[in-house]
Amino acid sequence: MDRRIFISTLASLPFISSAQATLPWKAEFVVGGFDGITYAAGFRVIMDKGWKTYWRNPGQAGIPPHIEITGANLESMTIDFPLPLRIIEDGSEALGYHDEVVFPISLKPIDATKPISAHLSSFFGICAVVCTPAKFEADGKFANDNPQSAIISKWQMRVPQPSRFISAAHVTEHYLVLDLKQSLKDIFVEGPDRYFFQAPDFAKETGRAWIKVEGLKDSKDLLGIELRITADANGPGLEQRVTVA
Repeated sequence: MDRRIFISTLASLPFISSAQATLPWKAEFVVGGFDGITYAAGFRVIMDKGWKTYWRNPGQAGIPPHIEITGANLESMTIDFPLPLRIIEDGSEALGYHDEVVFPISLKPIDATKPISAHLSSFFGICAVVCTPAKFEADGKFANDNPQSAIISKWQMRVPQPSRFISAAHVTEHYLVLDLKQSLKDIFVEGPDRYFFQAPDFAKETGRAWIKVEGLKDSKDLLGIELRITADANGPGLEQRVTVA
């Protein structure tokens, strides 16, 4: 679905309650505990078999989730994105999740001695053969302890961590070439919207990954551009920002 059509369609949709069981998905505002600085929370999506939703960079097609939190005694919020899967169907690639995902959220209160009452509103894509735009909202009340903290911690462990796994990044013809310090299972590249970075080809004998860049007309156009690189290191997620030289 075209992103502009998707966004305009969202505006006309009613918000959905998690109690509506006729949909191919259910959503939940997961409420966690307090570590003395921030409250833990999460946006949880459970999908029927064959359905998927998207990472912050959705791939060739799709819409990244948009999550907003408002409420009393709320100073700021941070949303984390677990390591995605590369989902290939009918010749196109999507970066996202199937079955279930929780996007961990950290909420910083203005006054740490007082609780937060927060309201979550979200817009996201839920897709099988075709994409369905979705909206969800819910309220959450936070305390020092909560039994849902365990599920938030589980998904927080899947959030890629900063690491120096790339020694250099350069470009040749229509390829981004990464010199790697370790073996990786997959690489996800985020850069200017006009480019799409395909799945990597690994040259194990040289320790390099070759990534074709769709939309790149001249290799010089990528020089000096900072890229956000996320990698699947056969389990752990890694993240590094690199500048193409």
